[in-house]
Amino acid sequence: MFVAGAGQRRSRILDGASRHRASGLAGLALLVAVAAGLLGQGGYYPPVQRSIGALVAAATVLALAAWPPTRGEVRLPPVVPALALAAWAVLDGALLGVPGAGVRPALLLLGVVAVLLVCRRLGQEDREVLLLGVTGIGLAVALAGWLGIAGRVGQWAFLAQGLWRASSTLSYPNATAAVLAPVGLLVLARRVGLPRSVPLALAAAGLLAGLGATMSRAGAFALAVGLLVLAVLQGPRAIVRAAAGPVAGAVVALVCLLPSMPATGPPRPALALAGLCAGLAIAAVAARPRRWPAVALLLGGALAAGLSGLLAAGGGVGGAVQTVAEARINLASPDRTGALHAALRLVAEHPLTGAGPGHTDLRWEGQDHVTHVFAYAHNEYAQVAADLGLVGLMLLAVLLVAFARLLWSARATGPAGTTWAGAVAAAAAFAVHSGFDFVWHLPAVVLSVTLLAGVVLPAPGTADAHQPSRTAREKETDENQAAH
Repeated sequence: MFVAGAGQRRSRILDGASRHRASGLAGLALLVAVAAGLLGQGGYYPPVQRSIGALVAAATVLALAAWPPTRGEVRLPPVVPALALAAWAVLDGALLGVPGAGVRPALLLLGVVAVLLVCRRLGQEDREVLLLGVTGIGLAVALAGWLGIAGRVGQWAFLAQGLWRASSTLSYPNATAAVLAPVGLLVLARRVGLPRSVPLALAAAGLLAGLGATMSRAGAFALAVGLLVLAVLQGPRAIVRAAAGPVAGAVVALVCLLPSMPATGPPRPALALAGLCAGLAIAAVAARPRRWPAVALLLGGALAAGLSGLLAAGGGVGGAVQTVAEARINLASPDRTGALHAALRLVAEHPLTGAGPGHTDLRWEGQDHVTHVFAYAHNEYAQVAADLGLVGLMLLAVLLVAFARLLWSARATGPAGTTWAGAVAAAAAFAVHSGFDFVWHLPAVVLSVTLLAGVVLPAPGTADAHQPSRTAREKETDENQAAH
């Protein structure tokens, strides 16, 4: 009996080890899927979509094999609304004579559910790996966009309104901003718990600088909303302390990039590089002000001298600021307004079913008496109403409420963690940005934000299922504070 009992205990240990390995592999598969999508034009085109789908499917199989689904997960708030909206998309396409048109949005919705189920099954270490991985991918996206402007790399920069803007590996500046703002908010939130972390300060500054390089008005507005959410959840003073250094560094880096943006002038890579180095140095020094006073003084003086020399040699910051301000610091967007009105007219013509998924034709006559044609409304909520009618819009509203409820329940019975606050702010920022661009048509963007939310969800059917999910680093911070 003793031998048999020892064998059973050993079997359980092996099962637990196997479960941990399977869930860890599932998390890595999700991370690879996000990387492949964000570095592959957001997953907009079918070849990359198939790769993302295969990786998400593999992650789901691994996670569910390690930890089979429970009955409670069927009642997980977003599951039923997501499945209902997916079914309506397929049915709506069939009713309007375009069978198969609703498959793409349906698969995206299934992917969102799959990401949430996989993330719930990850251990704290695996969740930490996911967060670090997504932050690293975000920094790669930010750097590519920065290089696209400073070096005029056409593949990573977008020319419009006489300006070069960072489009990075997603090929579209606003889609790039829709990724960098949520990831940047999450990093800023984590700085509240680790205010002296130099890596987090550098990451936040880099992400914010990349966001600024996109010159996306929707991205800036979404970031402001996310910061407001963080201020409510974590306190204004804590957010100001966490964001001051990275924001200052990002502003310095962006100012030195501005002369490379006007299409009428040449790029200034030396000035852009000097500004980026200075901005990162400011963020790093701000994180450790007591330890690095001499280094800060020396480095600051050297960088100031270098920047002054570059500006005196013809940096052209003043003229670039005026050019950028005239093009981007305004609320005028006639094309978006025209597309939105065209979408609302389609909703009036087909109120219940819409024009069909993927078959919305947005046409209007501009002030120049030229007929304009857009494929997307640059407003995902209006796009859903135009594609799927008011039935689809109602199901979407239920899904968004369910998603918000799920996020809130991850905190409701325990103290809020900084990662949870960052995930909420990231989701709020993305929801706002979705009202200004067609970011849901890039699957990798949607899955990235879903992943940020998924890492804070409690595990299913465990004793701590009602406790907020925290990363190992946050637990270590709490223990250190208790020790002092």
